Amino acid sequence: MDLLHGIWRQRLLTSFPVSQPQKHSERLDYIDLLRVIALGGVIFFHYFFSGISRGRITSISPSPFFDVAKYGYLGVELFFLISGFVILYSTQNRTAFDFAKRRFFRLYPMYWIAVTFIYLVTIAPWWKFPGDGFGDYALSLTMFPTAFGGEWMDAAHWFLKRELQFYLIVIFFMAVGLGKRLPHIFPIWAITMCVWNLFNLPTYEIWYLNGYFALINGGAIIYCIREWGWNRMRVIGLLAAYVCSIETRIEHAAFLGPWRKTEYSPLIVSVLVTIFFLMMLLLISPAVLKIQLSWATKAGAITFPLFLIHGRIGGTVMQTWGNDENKYFIYIAVLLVMIFIANGFLKIEKRILNSPGILRLRR
Repeated sequence: MDLLHGIWRQRLLTSFPVSQPQKHSERLDYIDLLRVIALGGVIFFHYFFSGISRGRITSISPSPFFDVAKYGYLGVELFFLISGFVILYSTQNRTAFDFAKRRFFRLYPMYWIAVTFIYLVTIAPWWKFPGDGFGDYALSLTMFPTAFGGEWMDAAHWFLKRELQFYLIVIFFMAVGLGKRLPHIFPIWAITMCVWNLFNLPTYEIWYLNGYFALINGGAIIYCIREWGWNRMRVIGLLAAYVCSIETRIEHAAFLGPWRKTEYSPLIVSVLVTIFFLMMLLLISPAVLKIQLSWATKAGAITFPLFLIHGRIGGTVMQTWGNDENKYFIYIAVLLVMIFIANGFLKIEKRILNSPGILRLRR
């Protein structure tokens, strides 16, 4: 068995030569700006469209922004592009264990803080739609409650399931010694997905043929182009990721339309996804890399806790105290309070992660 494993690994190493990064990037303000834009779209969608269309917010009637806000959910697609770009950078010069540990501490402490907050707030008796019970809360702490028959504390948290699936495959490649070959693997993955989806082949419930991974691959390939330049395989891989993203997003929008009691324009979906790819491609430009925004780092850090709490808490408050007379005040007030709470969560997380015991685990 060891001999077969060694032969298999050697063939892969020969097929995928090692790519060494030519430079080490500092934190990019432009990436944080994109995170803010993505979350802005998601919040716009949840507050002005989703809660109302699904009957979770019945006290507020649709605003003039209703038909525009329904496309805000595509901010998640931009998040996936960003994730692919950032995660490939995070694998450089790290072992599989180091990568897994860093991802764990990047996601779980903040997630646990946010989920606990949602649970404690929404079980209060004065809400029109009280929150879930302790069982769903306990299952949610795993970050994949649906695998155990539970429900998300906030439906928007489904995004994290795809993130975890992505981390698992990256950890696998790193564990078998192919971490440095990821720049060569991502284009092949994107091409495979594109062919698979265009020919409508059965996916057999394979996570990694899902259209969201086309977006992740697109972001990863853009990172490769930024670090190591253009080549034929990266061009083909990026085009495949783009085509697969467009095709699957149109198909997904057609599925979501009846569920949300609306219709989505394939043209608008295509244009928005195209804009997201172009926004990411700007990361190749040296001028964009030099952009400095004093507020971007803080705003980018707040996007994760704000994403975690804005939907369920905001919708619960609007349903209980919002009406057509005060709805714009409620929208602004809720958003400001959510930002304040998210900032507080960052401070709590920092204290937890910098405690002596946790610091030892993080080393």
